[in-house]
Amino acid sequence: MRLIIGAVGQGKMLYSMKAYGFEETERASSFEKASKAKCFTHLESAVRAALKEEKDPFFLTEMLLQNNPDIIILCDEVGCGVVPIDREERRWRETVGRLCCWLAERAESVERIFCGIPMRLK
Repeated sequence: MRLIIGAVGQGKMLYSMKAYGFEETERASSFEKASKAKCFTHLESAVRAALKEEKDPFFLTEMLLQNNPDIIILCDEVGCGVVPIDREERRWRETVGRLCCWLAERAESVERIFCGIPMRLK
């Protein structure tokens, strides 16, 4: 598994498609569909959906990695900026951050994309 992080609009998708050679049709943005995809985009949105459905994003991610260990995971950075007042927004943001830490420990590589430029973190 590879983890690619970065802010919105920084070129994560374009970079990952060029670097790892997959087509736009080979990506998914939900836990369910990602088990058969080369790339899982918008992890942060999938986490929000899982929390709303009272599902454990860590369990869903573990199942995904068991079924698709070579997947490329893209996640928008959501931990910067003003801390949300809303309790559920804070919970979502913290869960995304902790899940990215959990993924980074297990990842073959971790890259951060800034202005379309990759920075290898691991």
